[in-house]
Parts: sequence; C-alpha cells; structure tokens
Amino acid sequence: MHDPAKVVIIGAGIVGCSTAYYLTQMGWRDICVLDQGPLFQNWGSTSHAPGLMFQHNNSKTICRLATWSVELYSQVAPKDSPAFFQVGSLEIAHTKERWEELKRKLGNAKAWGLAADLIGPQEIKSMIPIMRTDDLFGAFFVPSDCDVKAASICEALAKEAQERGANFHAHTPVTSIEIKNGRVQAVLTGRGNIRTENIVCAAGIWGPLIGRMAGVPIPLTPMQHLYAKTVPVKELMGETEEMRHPIVRYQDKDLYFRQHRDAYGFGSYRHEPLPVDAEALPHNDHPAIFPFTPEHFEESWRDAVERFPCLHGVELAEKFNGLFSFTPDANSILGQTREVAGFWVAEAVWVTHGGGVGRALAEWMVEGTPSLDLREMDINRFHPYAFSPSYIKSRANRQYIEVYDIIHPLQQMESPRNLRLSPFHSRLETLGAVFLENAGWERPQWFLSNEALPGQPDWPKRTGWTARYWSPIIGAEHQATRTGVALYDLTPFTKLEVSGPRSLELIQFL
Repeated sequence: MHDPAKVVIIGAGIVGCSTAYYLTQMGWRDICVLDQGPLFQNWGSTSHAPGLMFQHNNSKTICRLATWSVELYSQVAPKDSPAFFQVGSLEIAHTKERWEELKRKLGNAKAWGLAADLIGPQEIKSMIPIMRTDDLFGAFFVPSDCDVKAASICEALAKEAQERGANFHAHTPVTSIEIKNGRVQAVLTGRGNIRTENIVCAAGIWGPLIGRMAGVPIPLTPMQHLYAKTVPVKELMGETEEMRHPIVRYQDKDLYFRQHRDAYGFGSYRHEPLPVDAEALPHNDHPAIFPFTPEHFEESWRDAVERFPCLHGVELAEKFNGLFSFTPDANSILGQTREVAGFWVAEAVWVTHGGGVGRALAEWMVEGTPSLDLREMDINRFHPYAFSPSYIKSRANRQYIEVYDIIHPLQQMESPRNLRLSPFHSRLETLGAVFLENAGWERPQWFLSNEALPGQPDWPKRTGWTARYWSPIIGAEHQATRTGVALYDLTPFTKLEVSGPRSLELIQFL
C-alpha cells in the first residue's frame, strides 16, 4: 500500500477517477484511490449507468458541471474502443404543459450558454424514424448532449492520473478511519493502513457507511431504478453504429430511451420508490444491481411500445434494478465537512456531472475555493433535523417520484412539514399565514388576513405560471411595511454570536 498519501480517495467510480485526474493535473502527487471491488467495471452505480448525459438544468451551476463533464469525457475517451457518442438529445412533449416547460428550458439554456433549440414532430421523426411523433407538440433539442460508456471513461481518467503519480488499488475495502483532534489521520484497510491528512469520500451508495466511520452523517438513500434492453429490433437490423439516434427523455411518461446499435434500452421512474438501506447492501459481485421487478415495469412497457411501435412483441434481453443515490433536496453532496477537517465528500453525483464535480472538488482542495458557486451542493447546508433516517428516506422517496415532474421554482414540498415551529406559530396560523419551508422552519409568505390592504391599480397582474405560489397580498404587505409599521417573527433567522478582540470591526465589515 502507498503510505503516507497526500489524499486517499475512497471509490474508483466516475467521481473518484475524475477527482484523481484533476488533482494530479493541478500538481498533487501521492494520491491513493481505493475501491472495494475490481477496477474499473466496479461494483458501484458507474458500472451499470446507461450513460445518458442531458446537460441542461435549471441551475446554472449544475448545468456547468455537466458541460465540464462532456468536455472532459470527449477529450479522454479512448479512440480504439469508442466510449463517447455525441448524438444529441431530445426531450419530447406529449402535453401542452410539457411544451410550455420546454420553452422555459430553452430560455434557461440560452442564459447558461448551452446551445439548444425547439423542433417540431417532423424533425423529430427525421432523427428517429422508429418513433411515433404525430401526437407530439415538439421537442427540446441539445445537439451537444451525449451518451458514454462510463467504465471506459473511468479507465481512461485513471490511466492519465496514474501517469502523473496516482495509485489505484482494487479489492481494498476501508475498515475504519482514524480521527484525532477533529482531523483526519489515517485510513485503515484490510491490506494495510495509509496515513493521510485528506480523504475524499466518493463511495456512492456506500457513502453513508464511510461517513459513519468518520463521524460524519451523509444524507443519501440508495434507490432502485428499472432499466431494460431489448433483443435486436427488426427495423434496426444491419445498424453499424453503436448509437445514431439522439438520446430521448419522455418525461410525460417518466421514461428515457437510448439506442444500443440494433436494440433499444429504456429506463423508468414510473413506479413506487424502492429504497435500500446502505447497511443492507449485499456483499456479492453485483451489489448495485438488484433483481428486476416486472410488476413495476408493466405500465412503462406499454408506454414504450406506444411511443416506439416497432417494440411491440419484442423480448427483453437484459433487465435489472440498478441502484443510484438520492438526497433530500435532489442535489449532490460536496465539500469538506464541518465535523472533521480533511474529510471531503463527493456523493450523490451521476455520470452526467462526475467530470465537472471532480474538477470543482480538486479546485476546492488545491486552491481553497472552487471556481463555481457550489453552495447548493455544499454538505454543510444540512441542519441537524435533515439527518434523521426517516426524513432522509421520506425526502429521497419524494425526489424519485418527482424526478421528471414539472416543478415550479416557488413550489413547496408537501411532506414532511412542521419540523421546526416558532413559538408564535399558532398565532401566525390564526392570522391566515401561507407558509413556506426553509431549513425546516415554517415561515409565513403572506397573510390572508391582510387581503384588505390597499394595493396600487397600476401594479402588474400575474396569470398562469407566474401567478402560482404567489399572491398580490405580498406587494400590499411590503407597501404597508414601508409606509407604516410591521411586526416580523425572526425566530427562523440564523443568529451569530461574535466575541473577542475586533468583534465590532468584523461585524462592521460583514
């Protein structure tokens, strides 16, 4: 074993390999990457991921991480055995509501600098002749989206990292982490101990178990997700390209599709959540692949055949329930923990963002700050209530259900609620408070009792999408506060106590 090490990365999936790649590129050496399984077709989610990469996201940061990933994978993908297929993507709209959502996506894409367009049914048909398109409004088309063979990308990243001094060790499970005075000291394995001051937990679905060794809660839930691949389809017989058709999202039916040369693969979110406790993960050669549950696939299969009529009567050659990580707020978990200095986390990251996350985390570790604002993914965003097992599981289940839903930016989660209440909560309810949830607190957005407050006749009127989760009472309350007196409950606000020399100077600076 390599001892000591500048950093020990736990997990040689797409995130661990990407982080090692960028750390060595930035000049760090003595990097040790451990995996409990083989390299690089390992036991984690990377090994079975279908590889679809849709770069667009309503978050500019997450979109940028995906763009970085596409750029990286295209550069390192092996030329002798193709693993990068830039075929573009289509998000199709079967409903008017979805079509309006795709128009909003196009606006975001333009703002984020992602080339995209809206196209009609005939153009969709020209790209994927086997798809039924006569009942579609159109599609959101991103020509630079792609599909990758994740295990091959991992191997390519690891090869370059090794050439710059990184060491990779297969079949090396971590048994313990040594902490002293709140700082990382060593990683203990069955093959020897490694002294280090830095650990990167990139263990995927095993993240909560590794975190527990360091006394760090990592709030994610491994979730089963159904994927199937057909036998060769008659209409694709003789196809010479691994992928020619764009990858497809059919969100109105919770489905996505990709071509496998002369066959087709598709995954479904249209079933009840199937969470798995990290402690219950099996100890075998495929712990991230569970038996296929056909009862959760019947409706999706009918929808798939309706959209791709050539699949009628076609058998499935492969089918499984693969495990992926879901968090309470659907964002990744990144950064150095407040509990233990030198313990870094890169969890709940999909292949789509793995390359970008590796780059951002390496910047953070080497330079002290990443070039992107990662606050929405910072591990320290979670308050203690969010580490309750029941909360983690409940929110992960909901995130799975809503993964393809049309979510308004002001939409509030339905449950769990009322986790943290102000002493004045019952009075606020009496006054007709319409609550939002923030950090577990129930905070009033506006009060129905203020409906009679005068507004201004020239105030803009809102209708449709922009009027959701909003009330004109908000403006009237603001006006009343500016021109009169208002009483606010500051219980949910964060309080900071600053003491010691030059405290006033610091507060004035802030």
